[in-house]
Amino acid sequence: MNNFVNCKISGIPSLIINPPEIPRAAVLLYHGWASKIENYLFFASLISSWGYKVIVPELPNHGVRGKLNYFETQVLQEYFWNTVLQGVKEVEEIVSALSEFDDISIIGHSSGGFIAAGAFSKISGLHSAIAINGSCAWVKFEELYREKDGRPPLTDIERKLLKEHDPLSNVNFGGNKRLLLLHGKEDSTIPIESQKYFMNEMANVSSEYLQLVEYPGVNHQITIGMLEKSNEWLDNILLSHHERTD
Repeated sequence: MNNFVNCKISGIPSLIINPPEIPRAAVLLYHGWASKIENYLFFASLISSWGYKVIVPELPNHGVRGKLNYFETQVLQEYFWNTVLQGVKEVEEIVSALSEFDDISIIGHSSGGFIAAGAFSKISGLHSAIAINGSCAWVKFEELYREKDGRPPLTDIERKLLKEHDPLSNVNFGGNKRLLLLHGKEDSTIPIESQKYFMNEMANVSSEYLQLVEYPGVNHQITIGMLEKSNEWLDNILLSHHERTD
């Protein structure tokens, strides 16, 4: 039976799920906008059953860390990017607290996918990331989102600030750094277009290090196919790392 623990890591409320045996590696799992760590217990337990120690940190302004009227337009505009950027900063603190692990991966869905991509692009201690229905091209996403909402475009200052943190501006591949993007083709919450844009900009990166898998007929959901692909990806990351260190 898996072992579930509620605790704080670097002061951040988290759920820890330990596998029955000695962990193969550690996985950080980030939930989406308007969710909370308890809602990801099944997902976390599944990853743990693959042999990983799973840490599910609570996002800022979520769960015990506060509540918002998440889908009000003004709230989204005011809090979304602040939550993502604070989440990325906290990943670095959590990774530092997991110094006993040589292999640490991060998985995130929706806004958690933004955090996973942002953290992967900046933190050398993260060997792999899986962004599910998220975005790795933040400036492009914001441009498309504002256009859809009929809002004014980014100002030069807003663009500069967002670009500083945009995974597209910061990501590096090679060695153990690998990124998997899983996305529903019919996603109406986080449309797939910004991920396609990212892939086009990264066209010279080998599929060994970067892949986008599109799921026809899927909206903003996590599917069994996505879970299977995630398991396969994590297995390959560990195999590759062990081959390099043997």
